[in-house]
Amino acid sequence: MITEVISVTSLQSFFTKIAILLIAYFTPVAEMINIMLIFLTVDTISGIWASVKTGHKFESYRLRKTVYKFIWYTVSVMLAWMMEHTFKIEWSNLASITAGFICFVELKSVFENISVITGDPVFLRIIKIFKKKGSETIQEISEDDKNSSENG
Repeated sequence: MITEVISVTSLQSFFTKIAILLIAYFTPVAEMINIMLIFLTVDTISGIWASVKTGHKFESYRLRKTVYKFIWYTVSVMLAWMMEHTFKIEWSNLASITAGFICFVELKSVFENISVITGDPVFLRIIKIFKKKGSETIQEISEDDKNSSENG
């Protein structure tokens, strides 16, 4: 009986120490993860509101999808941060770029939802501007890559 209590107590202590170690290790990305959670929450709320506004049926699998998205978003930022720090890639800011891209995707979705809620396409125009600028940037990068490979 006493050995069972000791082993359960020591097992709990072990897992507590592991949890503290992981929290301490990933503290530098906590702010990015919190911001991603805020963007995802705003997207979820605006998505539910837009669904109600358009008369779409509320389905629980869509909320489950949001939970999965948050889990995988968090894992991707943590992995990017681990790679960045393990391999000493100081120039990349890979975790910040990953989190920023995720937040941008969620912001785009929020803009789409707000356009549905308000009936005003102003946010859709903003999205078109982003798409146009993004396409121009991708084209410039492609041309630079093509020119460098021809000259290289």
